[in-house]
Amino acid sequence: MPSAGPWGAVHPDPYRWYLFAASAMFVLTLPSLVAVILLTDTRQPPSPALQTVAVNSPLAGGASEGQMVYSSSCAVCHGADGQGVPRLGKPLRNSAFVQSQTDGELFDLVALGRAPDDPANTSGALMPPRGAQSLSDEKIFAVLGFLREMQDTSQPAVNVDAWNVVGAGDGAASSLALELTEHPGYEVYVSSCAACHGQGAEGVEGIGLPLTTSGFVLGKSDKDLITFIKMGRASWDENNSTGMDMPPKGGNPAITEEQLQSIVDYLRALQKEAMGP
Repeated sequence: MPSAGPWGAVHPDPYRWYLFAASAMFVLTLPSLVAVILLTDTRQPPSPALQTVAVNSPLAGGASEGQMVYSSSCAVCHGADGQGVPRLGKPLRNSAFVQSQTDGELFDLVALGRAPDDPANTSGALMPPRGAQSLSDEKIFAVLGFLREMQDTSQPAVNVDAWNVVGAGDGAASSLALELTEHPGYEVYVSSCAACHGQGAEGVEGIGLPLTTSGFVLGKSDKDLITFIKMGRASWDENNSTGMDMPPKGGNPAITEEQLQSIVDYLRALQKEAMGP
């Protein structure tokens, strides 16, 4: 505000030139400050794999969600870290096959699955369509983003010889399961139980007991078996002879009552084939 002199005259504010100078200094130095901030940003750039995902627009942003989808829909057959599961899904980490496929080709494979008698199926294990969980297109693209994250082309490709079964893909039945691939409970069993008990319920040494000739399965009612699958069996249970946890619902909490019944029906059919009427 203007101030009055000794004779009553009004003089301009003596600080206004300081204000003008400060404003000018701020305007002139602002661009320099912004440049310094940008040049000293310490954030790391995205990994080459994520940059690739960003270029392929359907996969953008899918890696984190993809890990969750993979864990719930793919890990039971391909392993929690993509290391593969014997007699089931091949390794996916540093996979020459994954690296050789386009996003579109991988999408079609996950969406359509691969039957045991498909000529391209060299393992003899069913790959159910959409992870046997009706995965949406968006979730499939997300899991593909996670698969791309698993690849390190500077490392040797993983060896998959142990997963290549003689006779697989030529229509020859390598197990009882191949004779029952049309059974309503087949895909549910494979996605939830086969990692521990084998694709044909023949058992996996040191992990899950055989079920095709199991007196336990034979002697239980359908209702009791469904209750048992729901509850699982802890490793410390005195009746657990493998020392391995049997997770409730095979580790898949989304399984419905109808799907549990279809699993039991599938086991009954396997036992009938293995033991006769």
